[in-house]
Order: sequence, then C-alpha cells, then structure tokens
Amino acid sequence: MTTALSPEEYERYIRRNETWNFVVNLMDLTFFTLATSFIFGSTVLSLYASYLTASSALIGFIPAIQNAAYFFPQLLTARQAEMAPRKKPLVQKFSILERVPYLFIALSIFLWPDAPKWLAFGILLFGLTLATGGGGLAGPAWKGMLAKVIPATKRGLFFGLSTATGGLLGIVGARISRWVLAEYTYPTSFGLCFLFCFFAHIFSWICLSLNREPPKFPEKELPPPREYWRRLPEVLRRSPNFVRYLVSRIFLIFGSMGTAFYILYGRQRFHLPDTAAADFTTVSLISQTVCTPILGWFADRKGNKWLTELGAALVVGTLLAILFAPNVIWLYVAFALSSAAFSGMGVAGMSITMEFSSPDEVPTFTALAGTILAVPILLAPVFGGWLADLAGYRVLFMVALGFLLVGWGLMHWLVREPRKEQGYAEKVHA
Repeated sequence: MTTALSPEEYERYIRRNETWNFVVNLMDLTFFTLATSFIFGSTVLSLYASYLTASSALIGFIPAIQNAAYFFPQLLTARQAEMAPRKKPLVQKFSILERVPYLFIALSIFLWPDAPKWLAFGILLFGLTLATGGGGLAGPAWKGMLAKVIPATKRGLFFGLSTATGGLLGIVGARISRWVLAEYTYPTSFGLCFLFCFFAHIFSWICLSLNREPPKFPEKELPPPREYWRRLPEVLRRSPNFVRYLVSRIFLIFGSMGTAFYILYGRQRFHLPDTAAADFTTVSLISQTVCTPILGWFADRKGNKWLTELGAALVVGTLLAILFAPNVIWLYVAFALSSAAFSGMGVAGMSITMEFSSPDEVPTFTALAGTILAVPILLAPVFGGWLADLAGYRVLFMVALGFLLVGWGLMHWLVREPRKEQGYAEKVHA
C-alpha cells in the first residue's frame, strides 16, 4: 500500500488493524527481550568481558559503546524517517544489521577459541557496536511506526506487557544460559549464549515484518538536509520542557553508571561462581515480568514523568542494598530492584519523547533525545569503570547515588508532565 489515503480511510485502517499491530509488535519485543536474556548485559556479558580484560574501565566501555552506538546515529536517519510515508521498510533494513553481528561473535568464538584476549575483546566490541548501531539507525523510523499503529492511550500497556512477556521467555533463556555456563567451559559456553541470542533475534525480525502500516505523507514539506540540520537547535529552543527533561536524564544516566559492575562486585566480595550470573539474570527477569505491566499501567494513568521518578528511586534502593549487603541474598534483592527500575524507566523513556511532539515530529524528537543523551551514556560507564579502578566499587556506587538524587530532584521539580502541557491533546490526535 503506497497510495495516499484520506484521513477517514487512514483512521479506519488503523482501527481495523489495531489489535493485529498490537500483537505483532508485542511478539517482536518479546523475542527481542528473549534474545537479550541469553547475553544479559549486567551479568553474562560483563562476566564474559571479565575473562578478556582485568580493566574495569574497559568492561565499562562495553555498555558505553553499545548505548552510544544506538543513540548517536539517530539524527542521520531522522529526516528520512519523517519523509517516509511508511516507516516499516526502513526499520526492516536497518534491523538486519542490528541482529547479524551476534552470529558473527558466536562464530568467532567457535572458530578461534584460542584467539588472543585483546583480539577477542575487539571482536566483541566491534560486533556489539554494529548491532546497537543498526538499532540506532532504525530507532527514529521504529518510533515513528509505533506512534502510528499503537494508540497513545495504550503505549504504556504495550511496552509494559511486551517487556513482561519477554521476561517470561527470558526466564527460560536465563535457565538455558545457566545450564550452558555449568556444562560447557569458557569460551564455548559464551559462544552458545551468543548463538541462542541470534536465533531469538530472527523470530523478532519476522514479527516486526508483519506490521500493517498504512502510508501517511508528511503534512508539511521538510527542508533540504542542510537546512533540516540547521533548524534542529530551534526545535530545542521552542521546547524548554523537553530540554529540562534531557538535563535531568543526564544526571540519572550518571547515576546508573555502576550497573555493569554489580556482578563483578558480587564475585569479588562473595566469591561467586560463573553460574551466579544466570541466577541473577533469572531474578532480574522475574522482577521485570512482574513489575513492568504494573508500571506500564501506572504510566498510562499517572504519566511517564512520574514513572521515571519512581524508576530513579528504585535505583537508589538498588545501590543502598548493594552498599549495605551483609550477604549474597541482598544482591538478589538489588538485581530485582534494578530490573524493576530500568524496566520502568525503559517504558517511560520509550513513550515520553512521543509526548513532547506531534506524531509527525516523533522521529526528530527521538533522534534529538538519542543524540544528546549519547554523550553521557558513552561517558558514564567509562567514568564508572575508571572510578572503580581508582577507588573501588563502593566509592563508585556512592558517587552514582549522588548523581541519582540530583537527577530525581531536577525531574521532580523542574520538568512538567508533558500530558499537562497546553496542546498535548492536539498533538496526540494530530
């Protein structure tokens, strides 16, 4: 379908396929979450990296480069996404790049298990950068597609439910990872985890491709690329609440810089075996499964700003549980709180940028947020790793706690709930 539809035909098409699109996008994110459960970033991935380097700064560089590779390229495709009547073809194309590198990493482990550690670390970093970079290129078009096919009043439920169903499958994935880590030795065990990750990503891409998205041509003519880029600062100037939101997020990002080191701190303090990484993944996914639909329901009713504040408060609880943990049980509590926190902030972050703009401008606002936040996202884990190498994990966690408290205060007192801003109803129904 490439011909223009009248507004009435467009609305009828959206309503007729609303349930279908809800389900296929739900399954896309479900299998995507399953894929990540095999190489859960704060457990399995950090553990694999610790075999390749003893430097906390380099281990911290992995989530930094992943997040930066996701957010930095978004402005490169934002204009193209806004111009495209249908966003799905762009998402499909870039999403292939998002998935194939996991197969590349797995094959490198199987075919060259005795590779020098510096080279294996480089392959890991290169593969993860390609994968998350592909996701970043797809991000504006993907958000634009979802803004069309998922009603604004159901986005919290959608993101919450998809994270929960993914968590349910992810628990199975975590148990498979535990069995693999127990039955196979390094590095074969980690190669299998990356291979299972790739297979789950295949199913995710198939579900993504089943979207039924009608064409909708932009209501305004976009300027040429150079002019489009020149006008981006003006977008920020006319959206001061959006800017205040981004500033508060920067502090919250630095408050989360210790996440990749929870498992390493636990292994150092309590002498944990490798299988503990899968156990912590299981606890995290159970927490995610139980909490995310509830948090998504609250987001639809109380707003995504409120949910972001709650997520930050839960991260504060995570750090306190780790800092004062008398035994390993408290680490399970910390991972449960951390998963609930980042699930909630993930749901809020996915939806709230759609609320600062009209549907046509969603790709641009998504890309602006991603590109601006990419800098602290890149720096925070590296700074955290450097701090851990210099002064230890406990100092790292205390500094992160300070950033969190400042970020929560800025979000609470300076950022207005975008749904209460004048014109929000017109934005939603534009």
